[in-house]
Amino acid sequence: MAVTGTTSVARRRVFYGTNVGLQIVIAVLVVVAAVYFAQGWFKGQLDLTRSGTNSLTPRTRQLLKSLDQPVRVTALYTVLSKYDTLAQKRQNMMRDLLALYEAGGGGKVTAELVDPMADTGRIRAVVERLKSLKAYTDEAQAHQTALADFKTLADRLRETLTAQQDELKRELQARPDQRGTPLSDISREVERLLRTAAATEEDVQAALSGDLPAYGRAVESARSFVQAFTSYVKVFSDWAKDAARPERGVDAETLAVAQRFDAGYQGVLPDANAWLDRTKDLKRLKLEELGDTLSRWATAPVVLVETAERAEVLSYQDVWPFRMDANAPLPPDGDQREFAGEQALSSAILKLTQKDKTAVVFTRYGGPSPITPDFSNVNLNMRQLPRAPYGQLNELLGKQNFLTEDWDVQTEKTSPTVEGATRTVYVVFPPAPPPQPDPRRPVPPQSITPEDVKLITDAIAQAAGTIFLTGWSEPPGPFAPPTPYAFADYLRNTWGIDPLTDFVTLHFLPTPDGNLYFPPRNTLLLDTGRARLTDHEITRPLQSTPGGFERVCPLKPVTSLPAGVQHFPLIEVKPSNDVWAVKDVMRLQEDLRSRQGTQRMADDVAPPFPIALAAVDGQGRRLVAFGSVGFASDDLLAARTLMLVGSALAAVELYPANADLFLNALHWITNDASRISVGVRGSDVPRLSRLQDDAWLRFWRIFMVGIWPALALVIGGGVWLFRRR
Repeated sequence: MAVTGTTSVARRRVFYGTNVGLQIVIAVLVVVAAVYFAQGWFKGQLDLTRSGTNSLTPRTRQLLKSLDQPVRVTALYTVLSKYDTLAQKRQNMMRDLLALYEAGGGGKVTAELVDPMADTGRIRAVVERLKSLKAYTDEAQAHQTALADFKTLADRLRETLTAQQDELKRELQARPDQRGTPLSDISREVERLLRTAAATEEDVQAALSGDLPAYGRAVESARSFVQAFTSYVKVFSDWAKDAARPERGVDAETLAVAQRFDAGYQGVLPDANAWLDRTKDLKRLKLEELGDTLSRWATAPVVLVETAERAEVLSYQDVWPFRMDANAPLPPDGDQREFAGEQALSSAILKLTQKDKTAVVFTRYGGPSPITPDFSNVNLNMRQLPRAPYGQLNELLGKQNFLTEDWDVQTEKTSPTVEGATRTVYVVFPPAPPPQPDPRRPVPPQSITPEDVKLITDAIAQAAGTIFLTGWSEPPGPFAPPTPYAFADYLRNTWGIDPLTDFVTLHFLPTPDGNLYFPPRNTLLLDTGRARLTDHEITRPLQSTPGGFERVCPLKPVTSLPAGVQHFPLIEVKPSNDVWAVKDVMRLQEDLRSRQGTQRMADDVAPPFPIALAAVDGQGRRLVAFGSVGFASDDLLAARTLMLVGSALAAVELYPANADLFLNALHWITNDASRISVGVRGSDVPRLSRLQDDAWLRFWRIFMVGIWPALALVIGGGVWLFRRR
């Protein structure tokens, strides 16, 4: 049957119209579904900056990836004035950081920024959550019991004092001549104690009436009153006994009053002393400390990090410390603080979620403490307080949830026990050189003894692992040989590592003619192609990170390793004509003085050789040896250089790999490889600009859900009408 042209055109119009309408409906459904799922499920972000300044560091991403429990982060930030540009900047940067943590948490991290000025209800919700945390629900029971007992005790003390005050008033009214006598003095003291009792009751009531009851502060106030009472009773009893002596001339009526009062005091004094003894160890609650910090949000913004059991509060100084380098140029906005939000947040999450804690015991023989500043000879004219040689490393370890301890074997022959630690790693320093001999003293100065070495090695045998810091041993005098390394035999016989501490590894600069070498560089750099980071768990994340070693000695593996021991080189000096280990430093100095250059001698050690080694023995114990003692000291960790960042000069770390090498070695020793990575820098997450999530995000939501489908509908309708003609 033939089909007419009219019928064919009509069918085509219906077909085209249906096709266009169906495509519009499908497009609308696809866009709505994409927006819905993107908002609900896919919260990831893509950082397209070359330096990764708008993303989290690998160490933080690994931490968030390994979370086994939900974490909630709440930042209390407000801007009191629209003209406070620094407060606005800090609020924006914290909001951006929280967004990155929530995106990187994979559903395990909930982060929000709350403006307490605009939403007081959210603050009350935070307080209620804190009160219900498991770690704090039972924490106040001892304080509550003590305060209940104090109420009974305070009533008895008040009754005793009130009765005595009434009697004193009657005595003084009946005997006006006693004004200005001991009875009058006793009356004033009793009146003072009664006023103290009333003030204490008000303080206790005020401490317990807040949103977060301050049980610790209430107990402190109560103890202050009871201690004042017991102190007064002791003084009064001593006076009463002394006044009973005839030569004191105290009249019989006054003595009778004093004896009655003393008897009354002795009736309640045992209960007062017993209560003080029961409460002597009651401190302020952790919940109180959290509440005190939270209450300062108006002048010092805080960040609260919570799990289902515990919470940590990050203070303003934790997140926004003052710049470490006071001489570095300030940014264009003049902000004297730098943003350490990622470092502070990750540290708090670690403390709350990591169950096993590692003690790091810095072990030495003599010399100053590497982690505790020496305040014994503080000069008040100094511009800054003294710092420990490894103070910055110690602070970093604390933020990474390690517990640190200092052990001086010269003064303490028993290794310390670190409370709360489930395992111990020893960091062994070379013994301090003995002081120069004094001809006036017959006994020469002593260095470490074999017995002391055995004390340390015995402690190491019971530990989770060890880090040995070796390095070039500078000769004690111009003609004296270098001091032998005290642990050389132990490392050779037990681990198959021969530390050549009488050699110093140097990087020389060639002369233009290539016949001699200029004086060496001060630091052996890890990013010049001369020293190579191997492909090991400890060093793999640091391949492109600058680092530097000073006073480096080679670590030569022995020919035949002890049974069961395996070696893993971490840093190797590559074959090179301008890097080698010098044995005779005096000869080197003479060459540089007389010839303005030097050459490698036969007794020097030519590369390749390792300057950092990891080892595992047959029992699974782990050891890491570094050929530089000071590579993780403040001298290198705090070294900065000026660099153009964006459009401004900024002080950046010279050797950022050094601290990470030490941290990664600790993680590898404790079999915690998931935490091995590149760490957080001092000025972490420097935002190039604010990551807007309000105005533009709202526009794109409206555009994708409303404007774009409507526009497609209009265009499709126009096409349909055009084809209908």
